[in-house]
Amino acid sequence: MKTSPPRKYRASEKRKVTKQQNRAAIEAAAWDVFCTIGMDAANIRDIVNRSGVSPGTFYNYFRTKEAIFRVLSQDLLERIRSEGREARAKATSAEELVSLGYESYLNLLQSIDGALDFIDRNQHHIRSQLYPSSAMSGLTADLEQDLRRFVPPAAMSQQDRALVSSIIIAAGAEAVFHVGRKPRISMKYLREFLTKFMMKGLGEWQPGEANAARRHSAGKDNSKKGN
Repeated sequence: MKTSPPRKYRASEKRKVTKQQNRAAIEAAAWDVFCTIGMDAANIRDIVNRSGVSPGTFYNYFRTKEAIFRVLSQDLLERIRSEGREARAKATSAEELVSLGYESYLNLLQSIDGALDFIDRNQHHIRSQLYPSSAMSGLTADLEQDLRRFVPPAAMSQQDRALVSSIIIAAGAEAVFHVGRKPRISMKYLREFLTKFMMKGLGEWQPGEANAARRHSAGKDNSKKGN
């Protein structure tokens, strides 16, 4: 005797909303916990108590505290990538490109409640996830492409462009790790410092008479030192 296949029921709109609310509550609670005491000191009970959901509900979404930490970290990186790309699109020079990128990044971290504490209290976990992530490789690729607008391919090889992009990003990350120490450095100062620091290096690849003259002068200085 043939039996009919089990009938599939579509999830109700109310159930979808409830699932979204539960996940949002868990993620918000985990963010608060990781910002306040860090992931090493935190446990799932801390997150559950703050979220208002049951332990069983928590495990419907995440199996470990490390799993939810990865989600929060990657979400933050994706926001940094998206907003940085939009900001750099307005640049009209290499220096402005670097400055706008850092400004977007630093302003975003300041605008998100607890972001600097999240980074400061979880530095080693963030470092371990930063470079293998797809968001970071995407951010590096975006910056490489942007650099081509102001540093011609003939002046900088693809390998050098990839290396420069990685260094620009790494310097920004390490600067924010440093900012977590007290007293905190102002974001305006940090942006100006990072831009100036990076442009000193990028200047070697910048076209134009001024740069050629600077290289010529540097060569003469080196020659004098050798005499």
